[in-house]
Amino acid sequence: MESQKQSISSIHDPDYHRIIDALVSLREKAKLSQKAIAHEIGLTQPDVSKIERRERRIDILEALRWVWATDADPAEFFTQFTNSGK
Repeated sequence: MESQKQSISSIHDPDYHRIIDALVSLREKAKLSQKAIAHEIGLTQPDVSKIERRERRIDILEALRWVWATDADPAEFFTQFTNSGK
């Protein structure tokens, strides 16, 4: 019988937490405020705050724009998560 990953609400999934933590780290290393990153990706500062507190989901395009805004390499950023779901 094939094992199934336990169903976890995506916003509470440990892998999701790792992604958000990594995005916050990128923002802080780039010395960008929540307001500045929000402006760069087309969100409001309260939206960014909710994302960072894991109260609002971030979609893939917003995450990609976040990475671009910090001048990080998207391939490097997303590669760190490629084996987490296995």
